[in-house]
Formats: sequence, structure tokens, C-alpha cells
Amino acid sequence: MTIRRLLPVLALVCLLAAEASAAVDLVTLPRREGTQLTIYNSEDITMVREQRLLTVKEGVNRIQFSWANTLIDPTSIDFRILDQQDKVDLIDTTFPSGRNDALQWNVQSQLAGKIAVEIRYFTSGITWAADYVGIANEDETKLNLTGYVRVYNNSGELYDNAQTRLVVGHINLVEKIADLARRPPPAGPGGRPMGGAGPMPARRAGQAEAARKLDEAVTYADDLYMREGGGVAKKPKEVIKQGLSEYFLFTIEGREDISDKEPKRLVSMKVGEVPLECFYKLTDRDGGTFFTKFYRFKNLKLLDEQGKERKLPSMENLGLSPLPDGNVRLFSEYQSKDLAYVGGTQTKYVPIGDRVEVNVGRDQDITIARRLKDQKITNVVARQYKKRLDNQFVQYYDLIDYDETFYYEEEIVSGKPAKTELERRFDANVVLWAPGEAEKGTDPLPKDAAVAAPAAKGLSPSPQSAPPKDWNSDEAGAYVDLHNVAGKVEKVDQNHVKYFLDLKPGEKQFVTYSVTYKKRKVGPELNIEKKREPL
Repeated sequence: MTIRRLLPVLALVCLLAAEASAAVDLVTLPRREGTQLTIYNSEDITMVREQRLLTVKEGVNRIQFSWANTLIDPTSIDFRILDQQDKVDLIDTTFPSGRNDALQWNVQSQLAGKIAVEIRYFTSGITWAADYVGIANEDETKLNLTGYVRVYNNSGELYDNAQTRLVVGHINLVEKIADLARRPPPAGPGGRPMGGAGPMPARRAGQAEAARKLDEAVTYADDLYMREGGGVAKKPKEVIKQGLSEYFLFTIEGREDISDKEPKRLVSMKVGEVPLECFYKLTDRDGGTFFTKFYRFKNLKLLDEQGKERKLPSMENLGLSPLPDGNVRLFSEYQSKDLAYVGGTQTKYVPIGDRVEVNVGRDQDITIARRLKDQKITNVVARQYKKRLDNQFVQYYDLIDYDETFYYEEEIVSGKPAKTELERRFDANVVLWAPGEAEKGTDPLPKDAAVAAPAAKGLSPSPQSAPPKDWNSDEAGAYVDLHNVAGKVEKVDQNHVKYFLDLKPGEKQFVTYSVTYKKRKVGPELNIEKKREPL
């Protein structure tokens, strides 16, 4: 065989030998030793941390990582060597040509054996939601409350032996992780290196901010997790709740397999004997003719009989963390231990100290009759105004100002003890005279206050209560006099006022109050006169 014929054969042999050598050097990552998922509920974003034991040889090791059919963001993938860092070093990162679902790390090692490594990245498709189930006792004074979190995995990947962290807090992303996951390969032709050791290409602004905050949450959770036993669940699973800046982190003890397309339901809290309050609300927003029953409980720590905070695990107490958004379903327990569904609601984020209210339906045991007792118009005044018609003429005209007062009586009868809230709407900006409004510098109590707002039957007037400073203002508005009501009175918003009453069974209560509408510049225009007044 001539040398000319031998050269192509030798070239082919060398090429095959090089390919065989490359195939030998290429190492696929071993199975995970553990996984940690940090999942936001305000955006479709999850930080994944995979721990693996990587077998390396002396020299250069080529390690392949692939993620076909998943929603991993390739620009966020980060490879970290956790031990033997003085003998093992990440040289660079490359992408196979034309692929956006795989990459290779080139690792230089001075030893042969196993080393611990960690891979971090963002993925889409993993979300979580909260829901709550409460069972009220027979006399409706206590509530057994169980909270759940349900993790949904639609990322295309099974995360086995995973510890789950759930983050409550709002984050805005410039680009969605799912969109980044579907982008073309970030490497150039030929799979050229993407840079030296460290994270993959620079993250975008919104993503970088998400990474920073998620890193904070994960690092904080690591410290907390180690303090709670280093990841070994020696007691029933519970949720460790801890504040972190403007976010709140729920760390679920133990590890679970988070399978693709299989929701996982986990208990987040199980709190017994939560103080439950029943109250009855009437409002003009739904007609104002009947009372609706509500259950109310607060996100506060439980107290013992002496009023001191009970020492309970975080899973068995309230008031340690906000309650995430979720569905609340409440049941009532009969003496026979049977349960009846009484109502539910979709609650928003409930801060510590705030309350949850659940509508349990219309109540038939409390009745109300509202009567207009009197009506009068006073202080009628015609005032002259003018407006320019053109450069030569102006027009003079009169408009009417007057006050119109309505006197109301409300008769309320209850067949049981009841705490009530009554909300009334007024058709102008409210100026409220409530009980205990006396302040230094206020106007003295008018002599005809009893006429302006007759005292309620069975209720003692409050002569020490002076009207607010702007009570005698000439500005238009609804001037509501509720200062003789035997209970708390408050202004809800620009047009609504609420007052509170404690009712006794079989007892009638009468509430009387007045509202004066000060009406200004009321038409039509009167006494119209056109005059020449050049500019």
C-alpha cells in the first residue's frame, strides 16, 4: 500500500480514536443525592438546588448536563464544587452545537474519587397554593383550623428526595422563566466556550433581582434547617415559618418526591381551639334590609387562661407568620359529631394580627325596621353669580343654597345575644359627629342638639360629646349626627358610616340619628341678567 493510500486510512483511525477518547472523557451526572426547591407563589419561578456526588479522575473531566423536555432556564444554570476546592477547579462551560437542552462543564482535578457538587438553576412550571379547613364547635366559640399547601409540578422533571421551601412575597420578572427556557441555544457555532468558571451568561435585570432574593431565601433557610436537625425528620413533618425581609419563608420538614403532573398536598399548620367570634353585619351595599352572619378569627398567637402566650410549636399556633392567599372552608360540628358546611371565602394575604372573615349566610333571628320620622328644609339662600359670555358681555344669575335634614329611627330586635355592625350610605361627602368627638378648640355643643338629633329611646345622650370642628362649615356635604348612639361609630370611607351594637335576646333597641345635606349652587338659574362689561 502506498503512502498516498495510507494517509486517509491513518486520518480516519486518528479521528475515530479521538472520538473514542472524547466519549470516554464525557461523564453524565450521577443521580441526585438530594434536591431543594424554593418556590414563589406570585410568579412562575422556582430555584432548584441539586446535590450530587461526582466521580472524577485526575486531569480534565468533561461533565454533561441535559434537560430535554423541561422548563429550565439555561442562562441561570450554575455549577458549584462543594469540597476539595483546592484540588478541583471548573475550567469553563460549553454548549454542544445547535442544542439548547444540554451543556458541558470542563473540570480539572488533581485527584481521583468522589466530590460533592451542587447545581442551581431556575425552572418554570412548579407552583403552590394554600387552603384552609376550619371546624367550629357546637357553641361557635372555638375553631380547629388546618392549613394545607399543595405543590403542582408541571415542569417536566421529577424531583426526588426534595425538600420544599415556599416563599410568600411579590416579585416582578422582566422576562418569564418559561420564555427563557424555550430560547435558541445561547452558544455560538461550534459550541464555543461561554466563559470561565462560575455562573452561566449574565442574567437579565428582573431575573438577577429574582436570583438575589431567592439566594437570600435559600441561604437563610439552610441555616434554619440545620438548626432544626440537619434535614433528618425525627418527628412528624411541620412547616417552619420565618420572616425574610419583605418575604416570608415556609420550610417544610422532611423530604418528598415531587413528581411531574402529580400534585403533592402537605400540612402547613394544625391549630386547635382558635378563638372564634360570631358577628352580624348589615350594610347598604347589599340593600341594607337584613343581617348576614359571619365567622371571624384573627391571625394572633393563642393565649392561655391567664392571657399569656401559649408555648406551642410553630405548626400549632397562629400569629407567627402571615397566612398566604387561599381558600377558606368552614364547617360546624353538631353534638353528634356530624359536620355541616357553613361557608367559605377566598382570602388574600393575611398579615400577623389581621383577621379572616367568612360569610356563613343570611340570619333570620335579627330583624330591623328603618323609618323616616321627619324631614325639613332650612337656610334657603339665593346667591348671585356671574359668567362671561364674550369679550363684551357677562351674565348675572342666582343659584339656591339650602340645607335638607332627614331624621331616621331604626328599630332592631334580636332573638339571641349578638354583636352587630350596621353600615349606612349617604349621598355626599360625610362629616361625622360620633360619640366622644369632643376636642380642644371644637365648637360648643349647640343648645338645640336634642332637636337636631333626638336621643334614642332607652339610650342616654352624651352631652359631653361636642361636634367636630367642621360641623358648622358652609361646605356642601352630608353632615351625619350619630353622637347619641350607645356604641362605637366610625367613618368607613367617603360615603359610608358604620356603628356597632351589642344586642340582647328579646330586647328592642331604637337608634335615632339625622343627616343634613348641605346643598350648594342648586339650579335652575334664576334672575338672569345680561350686562355689557367689556374686557
